[in-house]
Amino acid sequence: MLFHIMVGFILPWVLGFYLFRNQTMLFIIFYPMGSATSFLINEIGSTYFWKMDKVLALIWYDLGLYPIACCLFICSILLKKMSTLITLLVFTLGTNFLELLTVLLGKLEYQNGWNIYWSIVSYLLAYLIVYGYYKLVSKFVSFNTWMFK
Repeated sequence: MLFHIMVGFILPWVLGFYLFRNQTMLFIIFYPMGSATSFLINEIGSTYFWKMDKVLALIWYDLGLYPIACCLFICSILLKKMSTLITLLVFTLGTNFLELLTVLLGKLEYQNGWNIYWSIVSYLLAYLIVYGYYKLVSKFVSFNTWMFK
């Protein structure tokens, strides 16, 4: 369980605290959506398609790695360092690579035909949901450069 707490929660929150401190509004808006998306996908997936080596290990990822990655994803889009498509691909493949490592370490086991390729689809779907939420929110909130001081 210590592995999941460290990788899924503590390490991401090191970056999360920095992001929260410097991009509070962005964090408050997108962290809950990233967490909700993670809980939804992981609930369906852990019921039918995969299992972690420890019971309740996914909660650390649902509250740490995945929502903070979603906040970083939106922050990257707003900073416009890369195109939205490239950002989507980088985050999808990067998160998928981390999952591949957990599979290779024996911390995650696929079942019922699930594989690393279906994981790419699930991460792509998750980031597209968050991006859709970003587009919806941007109709009501102006994400100006004042956010990135």
